[in-house]
Amino acid sequence: MSLKWCRPSAQAWGEVARRLAHEIKNPLTPIQLSAERLEMKLTGKVGEPEQALLTKSVKTIVDQVEAMKRLVNEFHDYARLPAAELKPLDLNALISEVLQLYASDNAVVPVHTELDPNAPRIKGDALQLRQVIHNLLQNALDAQEGKEGGRVLLKTEFSESSKRVRMSVRDNGIGFPEYILKRAFEPYVTTKVKGTGLGLAVVKKIADEHGARIDISNRVVDGVLLGAQVSLSFAVAA
Repeated sequence: MSLKWCRPSAQAWGEVARRLAHEIKNPLTPIQLSAERLEMKLTGKVGEPEQALLTKSVKTIVDQVEAMKRLVNEFHDYARLPAAELKPLDLNALISEVLQLYASDNAVVPVHTELDPNAPRIKGDALQLRQVIHNLLQNALDAQEGKEGGRVLLKTEFSESSKRVRMSVRDNGIGFPEYILKRAFEPYVTTKVKGTGLGLAVVKKIADEHGARIDISNRVVDGVLLGAQVSLSFAVAA
């Protein structure tokens, strides 16, 4: 007898995320408070070497608890992502608004745009699409961490024939491994040491809510890998 494995649905992943968030969150605050109280009680009552060890250990505990809290928040955001409220939306204007947060003269990796001035309004939820843009930009920036000549391009294109607006985020990083290309939108699949793998899963969930087509690929020209690209294609507003 053979068994066939089926990939869990977004709803099933959401339930897993909700339960994990609940189970992880409960003990975090008591852990942090206990460590801080221990430091407060012992400070000044132990020798200098022990004090240094105490301070360092408590800081490690508090920092790791904060990291776990961020992880829990990502689980929570994925599990509780509300239904999209689709309204006519100027995607170029939304992108320009978000990019104000990335417009720094000291930015290690510059973010450039090519926004199609002919792009009409799309059907979109501004709050959710803002999150999509942030997630994609952060992934593109992370992919080029420590690389010289890094660059991110955020582009929009309007197709008159299909009546759709395509938004693409490209980077000059190392591209996606083959196993990531096949499973990129599944929760908890990631190449990052500290990542949760929820970033692209959230993007996919929001894209589905918008009826948007989404694809992920490596950009290869003449056999040379130029980086990665994630694109979403939206229907225009009536």
